[in-house]
Amino acid sequence: MALVTGFATAAEAPRQYDIELLVFRNLVENDGGERWQPDYSDWLESADAAPAGSAVVNWLGDSGLRLTRQAAALRASSQYRPVAHFAWRQTVSDRDQAKPVTLPASGRQGGAWVEGTARVAVERYLHLSLDLQLHLPQTASPPVDELVAYQEPRFRLVEQRRMRSRELHYFDNPRFGVLALITPYEAPVSAEPAAAAPADSIMP
Repeated sequence: MALVTGFATAAEAPRQYDIELLVFRNLVENDGGERWQPDYSDWLESADAAPAGSAVVNWLGDSGLRLTRQAAALRASSQYRPVAHFAWRQTVSDRDQAKPVTLPASGRQGGAWVEGTARVAVERYLHLSLDLQLHLPQTASPPVDELVAYQEPRFRLVEQRRMRSRELHYFDNPRFGVLALITPYEAPVSAEPAAAAPADSIMP
């Protein structure tokens, strides 16, 4: 009976996933000349508001990146340019318990950079919610006043998507896009040698 209970508990434990986001800028302005006003207000929470706090994640290094081929293609393109590449591992909860991940600011030293949050949840399907802002470098010197911090062009992407694991998804915005990949994490199986049977248990 104890073995059955232990198996059920392990089967119901939340799974870990590797999440990867490749954020890239569209160098060709294809928004039809639309004016994008700076957003002075606080960011609005998504319709299904996330619990307070941030998710606990394990940030992965370059060895954890799977979208390297796509990143190289974007770097070689005349129309697109990678801005940030994130990869992390986390335990994924249901939508009522899932907390957002605050993405580390990338590329702020004079170039385009992105900030925002990502939230991953699972029910019948995986769900990814993004709230990102792309900051572009200033093309002219802004006036010296209290609004200098708001003068740089900023563009926001807010989108939720139902996803399947191991499928590459594309989030679109006239000025920037995101390639997203979620992969179930499989813990490596330790190859321990089987214990030798006691000598007195071996049949002659």
